[in-house]
Amino acid sequence: MTIKKLLFGTAFLIGAAGTAQAQYTKDVLLFSQGDNGGTARFKAMGNASTALGGDISSITGNPAGLGYFNQSDISVTGRYLNNKNKTDYFGQNTNSSKNNFNLDNAGIVFHLPTYRNGGSLEKGWLNFNVGIAYNRNYVYNNLLEYKGVNNTSSITDAYSDRLSAPGGLSGWGQEVYGNSLLFDVDPDKKGSYLPITSFGNYNGKDGFNQVNSILEKGSKSESVLSFGANYSNKLYLGAALGFTAFSYDNSSWFTEYGQTMNVAQMTKANPKSDFLKPGAEYASKREMLDKDYELYDDYAQVTDGTGVDFKLGVIYKFTPTFSMGFTAKSPTFMSIRDESYSNSEFRYFKPNEDKSFKEYRTSDKAGYSYLEYNMNTPYKLSLGASQVFSSGLITADVEWVDYGAMRFKDAGAANKALEQDMNQNIKNTYQGAFNARIGGEVLFDNVFSGRAGFNYSGNPYKNADYTNYTASLGIGAKLGRGMYIDLTGAYNAVNYKESPYTIAEDFWNTASPAADIKNQRTNVVLTIGSKF
Repeated sequence: MTIKKLLFGTAFLIGAAGTAQAQYTKDVLLFSQGDNGGTARFKAMGNASTALGGDISSITGNPAGLGYFNQSDISVTGRYLNNKNKTDYFGQNTNSSKNNFNLDNAGIVFHLPTYRNGGSLEKGWLNFNVGIAYNRNYVYNNLLEYKGVNNTSSITDAYSDRLSAPGGLSGWGQEVYGNSLLFDVDPDKKGSYLPITSFGNYNGKDGFNQVNSILEKGSKSESVLSFGANYSNKLYLGAALGFTAFSYDNSSWFTEYGQTMNVAQMTKANPKSDFLKPGAEYASKREMLDKDYELYDDYAQVTDGTGVDFKLGVIYKFTPTFSMGFTAKSPTFMSIRDESYSNSEFRYFKPNEDKSFKEYRTSDKAGYSYLEYNMNTPYKLSLGASQVFSSGLITADVEWVDYGAMRFKDAGAANKALEQDMNQNIKNTYQGAFNARIGGEVLFDNVFSGRAGFNYSGNPYKNADYTNYTASLGIGAKLGRGMYIDLTGAYNAVNYKESPYTIAEDFWNTASPAADIKNQRTNVVLTIGSKF
């Protein structure tokens, strides 16, 4: 099953037809995504940092790692992102990409040793360190395009499904049925409607020529205040308070080129159709037969939100070289504003003519939606271990994320039905998943070091194919006088399927169309820092 099909999610269904639950079901996961962020060093090791410390990444990773610091530290991290998509839609391949530069992380740790007040250097509480960081933990910038000749269905099939649903002829449905003149009554089922569309021929292929383009912009970031303490160089405890903010813009354009039925086809489908009746009152419908059409389904979404969460962490050194760590992160309690617009536009052409003889566009009011809501992201539990050697280290994490525990709440408490349906959709759609991370570092000499890591993210969907992994390599150098520089390259690959629209498969006796998508994110991360 495809992800978009699973989420019922298309711009058409979400906006124009008013099924907002689809978009909200998708968004609760989208706005829950993100990593712990941090420096190029920890990113090179696959972000496996639960049992490690002494790095600016500890501020947003395991705050207990702040207890490792024996001097203050400050660093800045920048990132270049190349986001590339390779798609296959009915045998036609399309490539698209989008680049982005941004400030990825900036942080500072203040080392506050207790021995300044007469404390022991070996036993007891040795320090209480404080860390402050800004972290951009997800970049939404993406351009996705796919196109092909669909020989199994038309988006008008999905439109007719909506028109035939209870209340389908109100609002958007009333406008589309009454003005597009692209739908006829179903002769076999009262209250149902069927499109009058028919296959065309495009580049030697019979079907509907379809193009879907989705442009996403925005990012999610957090500001974190962390505390870490060291007890006898064996037990490290930490806590963090995070403040999240995000903005997200989505603009999508779906286009379909097709033909309407001719008289013979319409006579076979419905011999009593209004499209076949004589008389002046039916002339506008008769005129629609045997024509070319273009259908545009546009959707725009602007969403922003803020939230707060907290994290507790512990690291314990069983030996001077072997340690284990654990973190528990609360859900992020978020307040969100969502505004969306959608329109359907129809253009009709006589054969072999470039100028349309009829055009219609749905009203802005019919496709407008605004909602303020609250949501809780998943809680996260992480367990890690690390082993230090004379010339390096190896570290590994496993993390549990309960996506099924995400929750949606209408901020105005006025739409309890939407709230209940949304939370049921979340339970039906998402599941808990394990993420695994492993990484290592090799010290070449007193100046240079090399790193490598691998990160596997589990499938958050109950009934959809989804794979997500990241491989990384990095180098680092100590420049003297406390200065250091780290460079990392990370390759992230996500494979999934997406449906531009969904149809009632049992009725149409065919599957909803799906594009095979390979999303490849190449990150180049540079950190410059100094200990003081």
